[in-house]
Amino acid sequence: MRFKNTLSIHMTVFAVVFLASFFTMVVAFAQAPDRATIAFSTNDEAQGGIWLVDIDVRGGQGKGDVHVQNQRVLLAIDGNPIPLGLVWSPEGRRIAFHTQIDENIDVYAVDSDGQNLRRLTDHEAEDSWPSWHPGGEKIAFCTNRDGNFEIYVMSSTGQGLFNLTNDPAKDREPDWSRNGRLIAFASKRGKSLGDIWVMDSGGGNLKNITNVRGEDMQPRWSWDGQKIAWTSRRNGNDEIMTMDAADGGNLLKISDLKDARSQGRPNREPSWKPDGRAIAAPALGGGKSFIMIHPADGSLQWQDLPAVGIQNRSPTWFDPEYVIEEFSVSPAEKQVSTWGRIKQAVQNN
Repeated sequence: MRFKNTLSIHMTVFAVVFLASFFTMVVAFAQAPDRATIAFSTNDEAQGGIWLVDIDVRGGQGKGDVHVQNQRVLLAIDGNPIPLGLVWSPEGRRIAFHTQIDENIDVYAVDSDGQNLRRLTDHEAEDSWPSWHPGGEKIAFCTNRDGNFEIYVMSSTGQGLFNLTNDPAKDREPDWSRNGRLIAFASKRGKSLGDIWVMDSGGGNLKNITNVRGEDMQPRWSWDGQKIAWTSRRNGNDEIMTMDAADGGNLLKISDLKDARSQGRPNREPSWKPDGRAIAAPALGGGKSFIMIHPADGSLQWQDLPAVGIQNRSPTWFDPEYVIEEFSVSPAEKQVSTWGRIKQAVQNN
């Protein structure tokens, strides 16, 4: 009888703890945006920060097809540092970025409700351009702490740093493919001014994807892994281009300085809409910048988002419809399968 009572008590305690953990987890995940959202950075003479805006691209082409609403500030930083390299965590709960605070350029992360700003690196060297592994447990970034820029990987809490590239050339701006197997990055290996390379997630099997005169940089994978968008200076100006990820074929120019509506402003820092139909990128020039949304079919039409402050940079797109369930939560948190079931249950109701 004593055994049964003890077992009953243990089962009751287990049920209470499990339910408490379950509802805590649901609340945590509820912080992710419930619609397609672009995060972008801005600054003015007194303050820098991160803003969010909800986005609806209808038809994917032409001016008037982009509808924006609910533009709001997420994070304000005193002074006028501009956060750059913004990237959503896979499940949309956090945003990583780099910025200069206390004289150091370091990688930070903030929750998607603007709370819990955390410094992930703390080094006198430059740590920049973070990219989240689709499992959420690792972040790739570039750093010159070894004397030249290399691609490093650390845990999402900033621990366990590991040099992936370890090459005398400058390796920068990593971007993890959505299946977690490959990393695209920009490198000045050989006599190149800058090419796009791809390696496996362990740093091996390197492959040069672009190999032309002029600098190629800031590669970004499409959601399906079939395309890479990047910033190219091969024609003397910063333009957004796309290509096949496998071999660099099917080159397509997405932005065009000859378009009078762009006022001749170069485009950089591309970010794919998860469904692959559009690319957001800031147009820079004259000390100011605004974010343009380009159709990914190369039709050279665009629409700009409402500007905030002086510079609007580093757009990054999140859409809850494109969360990869098997990768949506860090395995270290032991919540992958549970979140997958929760998301499926919501979709089925």
